[in-house]
Amino acid sequence: MAVSTTVSAAPLGRPFAPQLRQALLQLHDDHRQFTGFEAFSAQLPALMELGRLRQEAATCVALLGLLEPLSGAQIEPRDLQIQRDNLRESLLAGGCLSRHRAITRVLEHLGDDLTRLRQKRIYLPETSTGFVHWLQQHLPGHLELSDFLQDAEIVPADAGRHQNLCDLTYADQCFDLVICNDVFEHVYDLPRALEEVWRVLRPGGRLLATFPMAFGQQENIVKAEFCGLNQPVLFRGEPEYHGDPIRPTRGSLVYVIPGWQILDQASTIGFSAVVMHLISSWKHGVIGADLPGVLVADFLR
Repeated sequence: MAVSTTVSAAPLGRPFAPQLRQALLQLHDDHRQFTGFEAFSAQLPALMELGRLRQEAATCVALLGLLEPLSGAQIEPRDLQIQRDNLRESLLAGGCLSRHRAITRVLEHLGDDLTRLRQKRIYLPETSTGFVHWLQQHLPGHLELSDFLQDAEIVPADAGRHQNLCDLTYADQCFDLVICNDVFEHVYDLPRALEEVWRVLRPGGRLLATFPMAFGQQENIVKAEFCGLNQPVLFRGEPEYHGDPIRPTRGSLVYVIPGWQILDQASTIGFSAVVMHLISSWKHGVIGADLPGVLVADFLR
């Protein structure tokens, strides 16, 4: 799909200058924050209208490349992989997807850079993704990584990295930053996982998380219920699984699709400030699946 342009007359002797139409320019590098469903729902119709420009925004990335957040590296178009059916899970560059760059862009908005991040202890409950490899390249020695290895088909070489996000073995207040990339939908007890993240964060520490969100409603959508060890899972409808690098055949079971209720749950647990960022930026290669950009939860300890 070609990028829509408008052409305006130039002074005599100067060439005509094609210009991106205003709506698409709005997605050049847009950042919004929401503290709850009411504020978000007021903007939702306009956001969905902007979301109709996702393919045109992707064309801008395909033609111009992208500026990688935090590193400042310019990624050339030839180094991009774009799958147009789900741009949130595409725009692959340097091992990172659109939703990964949404997190690093939020870190920039919060005033972080690679130098400051090298002074922090950072935890991610993942070990085998391109995003982890990118972080290891830029923040060597500053990451604590783990996987939930129960029923894993592929066990990483360091089996000691097993952690259950609902029952972490780390000491209290030992991390400055926790990053969860599309993990919360797979935990069997979301409030308990949030409690554990709050526990291991230092005061002033921060949780940043992406997840497929039921952004059009307040309530979480429960897909499956954990009924105890050695007990069958209770499914609410057809079981849903998402791709998982350590469970390539079966995938990872989805227990819940969070709605805006997750902000209330985080506040109840004790996080002092909870907000959802919406990053929409073809400049930085962040484009959403339905919305124009990617939602990132930001919970401050």
